[in-house]
Amino acid sequence: MKRKQRAPAAAANADPDSDGEEPSQTPLPLESFSGDACAALTARYGRSAAPQHRHLLASAAAIRSILLDDGMPLTPASYLPAAVAALRAAGPADPAAASALASLLAILLPHIPSSPSSLPPDAASESASALAAFLSSPDASQLPTGTVRSVVKSLGHLTLHLDAGADWDAVAAPLEALLAASVDQRAKVRKCAQESVEKLFAYLEQCGCAKKASNAAVGMFEKHISLARSLINSNSDISEGKETDAAHMLGAMVTLVPYLSKKARKKVFSDAYQLLSPCFTPLTRHVLRLLADLLGHLKAETVESEVESLVSLVVAYLPYDEKKPDDTIVSALYLMKSCLDKLVGCSKLWVEVLPTAFEAVSGYLTLGRKCSDDVAKVVQDCIDSHIDHNVFVTNGSQLNECDAEDLSDQTAMKSICLTINSRLHTCAYPPDSILTVVLVLFLKLGESSFVFMKDILLTLAQFAMKMDKESQLKNVQECIGAAVVAMGPYKVLSLVPIAFDEDRLTCSNSWLLPILDKYTYGAPLQLFLEHIVPLAKSVQNASDRVKKGRKHKDLQSWTDQLWNLLPSFCRYSVDVHHSFGSLSKLLVEIFKCDECLYKSAAKALQQLVDGTRRLSSNSQDVEIYMELSALFSSKPISFKCPRLERFSKKEARKDLKVLASHSANLLCTFADYFLESSPEKRAHLKVALRCLAQLSGSTNICELFVSLVKRFDLENTQLEPDSQECKTDVDRKDEESIDTTDELNNRRSLLLDLISTFAEVADEDLLDKLFGFIKSCLLNSSMPCHSKALLALSIIVKEHNEYSMAHLDEILLLLHGIKPALDRTVLESQLLCYQHLLVHMIKVDEENTSKKAFLILNELIVALKVMGYLSTPSPHIVSGAIAALSLLIYSDANFCMEVPNLIQSVLVLLQHKAIEVTKAALGFVKVLVTSLQPEKLLNLQADIMSGILPLSSITKHHFKWKVVLIVEILIRKCGFDAINLVTPDKYKDFVKSVEEGRKGNHNLADGAESEPKEHEQHDPKRRKRVDSNAEAGQEGTPSHRPPSKSWSAGKKQAKDSHFKKGAGKGNPRHAAKKHQGKASGDRGDRTNFKSKSKWQPGNRGDKLRGNNTKSRGGAFSKTQNSGTRAPGHSPSFKKRKRTA
Repeated sequence: MKRKQRAPAAAANADPDSDGEEPSQTPLPLESFSGDACAALTARYGRSAAPQHRHLLASAAAIRSILLDDGMPLTPASYLPAAVAALRAAGPADPAAASALASLLAILLPHIPSSPSSLPPDAASESASALAAFLSSPDASQLPTGTVRSVVKSLGHLTLHLDAGADWDAVAAPLEALLAASVDQRAKVRKCAQESVEKLFAYLEQCGCAKKASNAAVGMFEKHISLARSLINSNSDISEGKETDAAHMLGAMVTLVPYLSKKARKKVFSDAYQLLSPCFTPLTRHVLRLLADLLGHLKAETVESEVESLVSLVVAYLPYDEKKPDDTIVSALYLMKSCLDKLVGCSKLWVEVLPTAFEAVSGYLTLGRKCSDDVAKVVQDCIDSHIDHNVFVTNGSQLNECDAEDLSDQTAMKSICLTINSRLHTCAYPPDSILTVVLVLFLKLGESSFVFMKDILLTLAQFAMKMDKESQLKNVQECIGAAVVAMGPYKVLSLVPIAFDEDRLTCSNSWLLPILDKYTYGAPLQLFLEHIVPLAKSVQNASDRVKKGRKHKDLQSWTDQLWNLLPSFCRYSVDVHHSFGSLSKLLVEIFKCDECLYKSAAKALQQLVDGTRRLSSNSQDVEIYMELSALFSSKPISFKCPRLERFSKKEARKDLKVLASHSANLLCTFADYFLESSPEKRAHLKVALRCLAQLSGSTNICELFVSLVKRFDLENTQLEPDSQECKTDVDRKDEESIDTTDELNNRRSLLLDLISTFAEVADEDLLDKLFGFIKSCLLNSSMPCHSKALLALSIIVKEHNEYSMAHLDEILLLLHGIKPALDRTVLESQLLCYQHLLVHMIKVDEENTSKKAFLILNELIVALKVMGYLSTPSPHIVSGAIAALSLLIYSDANFCMEVPNLIQSVLVLLQHKAIEVTKAALGFVKVLVTSLQPEKLLNLQADIMSGILPLSSITKHHFKWKVVLIVEILIRKCGFDAINLVTPDKYKDFVKSVEEGRKGNHNLADGAESEPKEHEQHDPKRRKRVDSNAEAGQEGTPSHRPPSKSWSAGKKQAKDSHFKKGAGKGNPRHAAKKHQGKASGDRGDRTNFKSKSKWQPGNRGDKLRGNNTKSRGGAFSKTQNSGTRAPGHSPSFKKRKRTA
């Protein structure tokens, strides 16, 4: 015994007032110290100067010494009995030693496995009983909080080692001690004890001892609660200590509810709800929490009477009182809802409870505090869960007021609505909390709201008329909008009528028009035709009479708002089969005569067709209710639109047939209006035509399309491409054909617009006709409607994958042959076609299409990279991109042939408004014609000549001289006859003069070597005209190649290109006359190139070998390695580079 007293003696110097906080609870690395806890503790706390650590190490060392003397292993299980014995010996008389030993136990016990237990049953039972006795002793309350908490934690761990099934008596005392500690006044002790009790109850449930454990918990509950109940019943104040013990016990019972037996739960529930009083007490919050948890674990049939009694007590607590905390009101309201949910199938308790509860909490809805929103949320849940609008409907018809007087359900609902309306009258501006409740109630009652909530609607109307702030008005408008959805516009207008006074020129309740526009769903068309249309015409007539002033603006605004209701009344209309005949006449009248209302008419037809088709589909419920829910910012949980619910799919299909029967005539009528309308109006007519096309069928559309083609004299447009290749004779007729051509192109453009509208619903026969028309437009380069043709083609490709794959090769050839225009929509539509084709080809996943898909993908990537720079709005970026392309072509001439439409895209930029872009484009063309071989130029010469010749009359910025230089190179490489064959008539004289000047230069070059030097010395003006962007050695291959060599190879190809591309359409005689005048009188016109040109074979036209040198203009030149300057480079060349 003397050796066992060494441990408490080692900690004799501890501070008795210390809180005894236990050391860090990080598990000890016992494996590193062969299981010796003392060694592990020494390694962790050996260097610490803290008193509690020194006491801990001293206690561990003393016990280790005892174990070594007794020859026992140094394991945590061996330390346990000695530590417990030493703790009991120290007791409250030695708080320092007790604290150190309690900490040692709390550290050791987690290292002793409990399943299966490594402790002998007797040792575990003895140690648990000793710790329970230590906690139960009266002197334990004098120990520091940390010491008691460590003991509680150790007892909790140790109890899990006991075999409760075999020896319940061993568990009873520790369980009682832990339950007593769970109501301790010290929060840390109480929390630790409650955690230990919860783990112990879960363990006892597994051992089959749940009933015994529940009985122990109930006994402790009754011990603490009985006195509190007697004090509450006697209306006397509860002492602080007794209230605190009862509150702690209620908190402890909350954690044990899941583990209690059914009998124990019912017992606790029956005792706990009696503690609830109409006034707030310190126990109210804890009682509400415990009752809510118990109610979730009880079955309704076992506690029905108790629940009904509880509801009465909860409702009695709800009325407003400043002494009641807001959170207890919200908790009580939640508890009431849980009680109603529990008895939802057992009784109609809500009829008695909800009216009283609404009246009790209505004051909180208008406080504007945080609890207002919480109360509103619970009230909404009650409305959604317990109010059924079907109860208020008899034989499918709406109840009237007389029916509502004698029935309990209707009486309860009337009382609820009366309470809400009374509370609204007390507000200057209703807060969001009560408005949200009103909104949910409107949507829940549906058409029944007309009986019960008409007064609320009138009150909201008064608010809407006097409120100015947009934020406040928005919530009121949503509530009125919910009334429109629920009641329907007819009943809303019967309560809040919109009327026009022709004498005073005023419109009453015009504020309601935007609300009707947004929230009208499932309304009858007849209401609009019989009431809104006459009203709109009356206001319109008055507006026509009042020509000026604010009154005219008001009248016109009301007129527009009234007509804008047309799409709203067509939204899921329920009487299409009765009223569409009259509506179609109105739509025709609007599209024919009115220049302002066609937008509303097109939108109305779209709403009518889409809504009717949706109502006839199987997924209509989800889609419609998602659309309705999006109208409200509060996002109601669920609601109904009875008019749409009663509308069956059979009736919707009947309406579709009615629409289809009128669609053919309307399609023809609207197509005529489309052809005669302005571009703005056509966009809206296309919407209407698309809707009608969905109903008409391909046969009617095909007949209409063929008739329009014949009507426009465009039968030849649909011929095969071969018939379009030879138009030279036609194009060379007189100028009188130009107007006819423009008119035909306009007609083609209109038909292409219609094709893009009809393509989505076309069948294969119609697709053949539409595709033939599109193909003919794309093959004819003279037609200015490529963008619309490509747009129509993209729709066909997108919507008809099988047809597109069947004509894949033909479509790819069409797309690859398209030349870009100034309108970037051509490129966008072309890329769109490629995109849709690529998607279809990837889905097919066949070997032959996979290769083509890869080629398309490559074209898309390259085009997006290159064309992206060329189509940017910044001239600097465009010109820089062109300069980079020039360098690429100069390095690799085949690059331009590999990128689709690259050359055509740059040629288009010759007509750019920015001068720097035009300069860069001319430089690109010069590099292009210099670098490409003659056989490759033959296919491009027509495009190049068409692009550069319009600049031949512009002397500014040396454009004309650059054109002359390019034409010279083309003539030298391809031959004059080939170039002249693709030259438009108006420029033939100019090209001829360039050829004459070129021949003169050849003669000079052949006869005299010194001629260039003479020009350099005596013609300084000529040197100033040298191109600032010219690059040395970039204009051509050696010029000594005989012209006949290129002529023999290119004559036939040039003729073919002439027939395919078409000759110029200008007047040849007029062009020649104009050109002659300029040649004789214009000093800037240098068509007589013979006397001024410095070009010599091997000079500027030849590609010289040497190093690349970058000029200031961004282009590159090549000079010889010897460092000598090329013959054509004069000092004036450097001077001109500064002006580039």
